[in-house]
Amino acid sequence: MMSRRPDTTRTPPRDAAGYAEACAAGRIPLVPPKPPPLLVTPTARAAFRTLLATTAIAGLTAILLAKTLDSAGAPGVAVMAAVTLGAALMLLLIRRQLARVGDRLIAEFRHGYATLDWSSGGFWFGEGHTGITGEVRSPWNLRGLWLLDASTGAVRRAPIPVGDPPGMYPSPHIPGRWELWTGMEWIGHFENADSNVIDQG
Repeated sequence: MMSRRPDTTRTPPRDAAGYAEACAAGRIPLVPPKPPPLLVTPTARAAFRTLLATTAIAGLTAILLAKTLDSAGAPGVAVMAAVTLGAALMLLLIRRQLARVGDRLIAEFRHGYATLDWSSGGFWFGEGHTGITGEVRSPWNLRGLWLLDASTGAVRRAPIPVGDPPGMYPSPHIPGRWELWTGMEWIGHFENADSNVIDQG
């Protein structure tokens, strides 16, 4: 009888190999006792607004292009090809902007705060949920971080001690790599150990 591999999806970072060494080296996310200044620019919230604007503009452009071609009497095949190409370009733009939001959030996590209160989902196509809970979108818990206003840096919510806050930690899945912990589970976004040096700002 085959033994089942243990599900490490919700293994807290502090229980993963390499955590103690990373902690001693000051390389894990630490939440300061006082609200930090806005150290990451553009902020995650600004990147998210850019994503929304990009999506809206790209969608409207695709619709306008289709209507223009149709009004000009272009063959249906040409209209369909233009719309398909426009949709592909739109998805590429959205993919890049979504990854940028995730990158900005990770940078903010390294300083113990967030400017975007994210609750579920991922940011990188081809990466994501590593567990077997059946959920398509990974849950997030940012309550362990300072939630700051993206414009002023004012505190929108103080942190609540809830264990390890979201951020990059030594992975329990791939030795020598750092993996993103959402505050609730590992999401399957990896970095090399050398790339995870916390900027003390």
